[in-house]
Amino acid sequence: MPAEAFRNQIWKPALAAADLTVRVRTHDLRHVYASWPLSGGADLQVVKERLGHAPIATTEKYLHTLDHAEETALSAFTKIRHRSGCRSS
Repeated sequence: MPAEAFRNQIWKPALAAADLTVRVRTHDLRHVYASWPLSGGADLQVVKERLGHAPIATTEKYLHTLDHAEETALSAFTKIRHRSGCRSS
């Protein structure tokens, strides 16, 4: 679908129906699409490919918005450690 048709036929009517008090741009959707999976522990390479970024540095720009990135990384490590059958003393 051409961008102008999307804006006029889908995006603008959806914004009007939502009656939002803040301005939302289509780029904001892209930002959420990158940030939320990363926040949940998604692989950076997978998010990069899904967004169609060529350099991974472009996708890495979304990492700055993650308040609990370290906690997520430790949680992912714990999950994989238990899944592989490793035990800590």
